[in-house]
Amino acid sequence: MRKDHVAIVGGGLGGLALASRLAQAGNAVSVFEQEAEVGGRLGREVFDGFSFDIGPTILLFPDVLRAHFRELGANADDALDLVRCDPNYRVHFRDGSNVTLMRDREALTRELERFAPGSSAGFFRYLKSADKKKSIAFDVFLREPFSNVLEMAQPKVLRGLFAAEAHRSVANVAFGHVEDERLRMALTFQTMYLGVSPFDAPALFGLLPSTEFGEGIWYVKGGLARISKALADLATKNGASIETNAKVRAIETNGARTTGVTLEDGRFVRADLVVANADLPYAYRKLLGRPLRRPLSYTSSALILLLGTNRKWDGLLHHNVFFGNDYAESFRDLFERHRTPADPSFYVAEPSGTDASVAKNGGSAIYVLVPVPHLHPQGPNWHDKNEIARLREHVIERLEREVTPGLRESIVSERAITPLDWRSRFSLEHGSAFGLAHTLDQVAAFRPAQRDATLENLYFVGASTQPATGIPNVLIGAKQVSERILSGEWRASTKRKGSLWNRLAP
Repeated sequence: MRKDHVAIVGGGLGGLALASRLAQAGNAVSVFEQEAEVGGRLGREVFDGFSFDIGPTILLFPDVLRAHFRELGANADDALDLVRCDPNYRVHFRDGSNVTLMRDREALTRELERFAPGSSAGFFRYLKSADKKKSIAFDVFLREPFSNVLEMAQPKVLRGLFAAEAHRSVANVAFGHVEDERLRMALTFQTMYLGVSPFDAPALFGLLPSTEFGEGIWYVKGGLARISKALADLATKNGASIETNAKVRAIETNGARTTGVTLEDGRFVRADLVVANADLPYAYRKLLGRPLRRPLSYTSSALILLLGTNRKWDGLLHHNVFFGNDYAESFRDLFERHRTPADPSFYVAEPSGTDASVAKNGGSAIYVLVPVPHLHPQGPNWHDKNEIARLREHVIERLEREVTPGLRESIVSERAITPLDWRSRFSLEHGSAFGLAHTLDQVAAFRPAQRDATLENLYFVGASTQPATGIPNVLIGAKQVSERILSGEWRASTKRKGSLWNRLAP
């Protein structure tokens, strides 16, 4: 097989997974990562004896990760210490109540009936319907990438859309099964893993709670950023070159093909193919200097508080959710009014009970995620430190009152990540922490394609292209892109450049 040189822009999850596959197949692979460490959002912050994940803190579908290693002749469980979290998480409500959710059906039934008598039957009916959607997602929408929107008209796809109730939202379907308002929140907030409202996310994404109560929620000892390190090790072992502190200035083109990349230090690296693991809107706008093909919608952003403390609290589980008042209105604030809700909900991860290595001297490494609007003229001014201070006070006051008395005095180290950081550090359009939204017009064939419509040897991998965001989806996308590249589809000119194709290509 001919040995091609592939330049990959970005050493995030998708770029590293793709590099390991292409290098194993005999290609010369060069990965250019602008940060000092690989991983992108699947990276970490380490300071003052504490270690924090900065992006995903929950691993779903671990078998997808295991399959990636297995297909490359390695064992994920040798490279990573995978641990299932039990219970899944505890959810706290403004009325002072809380419910602990776990995989064990008998224990979960008892907890649901304690919390909201008579609620368990509807809860499990919804999970059963969501489990069906999970099967549809893998069988219909994740098996192969879509090349154009006409493929949505295939009978199998149409049947899948109908069976998945794609015309309805996650909230609309869940609320039909569960009457208790608090449990409605607990069954639908998971769409915020994707940075979208449950009132807008297609019902297909009900697969998220189905997965949590089926396969469970997983963690990697040392933090999920260890996944990035393991993938980088796998890629270099297979012969890939990974260069950090190497920011790409431009993807160079000549006619209908890319020719390589130019780095900030002025070097030009010639390549047979270029793959952008940088966020897709940034790749078009900054690296190619081209407009986006169509208007796109974006996810929320997030204020992340990283709090290192000198003690632990029994009331804080590994995963915790704290809901504010008025669930529906809070999402309208985030996605329609572009403002932070007056009483924002937030998520807290405290992994030191599972993994003592992340915090020094028996303390806690507390990760707080507050959903906030992406950067918008009508939105908060993140240059104003008072906005961060206000949300920090909201979080600490509530945590101290409900689960962590004395938290304020116990904090010995802390940092914050704001929407401005998501934009500047990770090149995410509008500081959208999760990339492109997963609304009905941006899923499946309507999501930007893995191969550019006009540049024949330019591909995309990552959260803002097909199939979707999230660790398992990005790994699946990397496999699909590798198969397409190795098939040689990019070598010969085709009729792809015709105007009809350009109109239909996502």
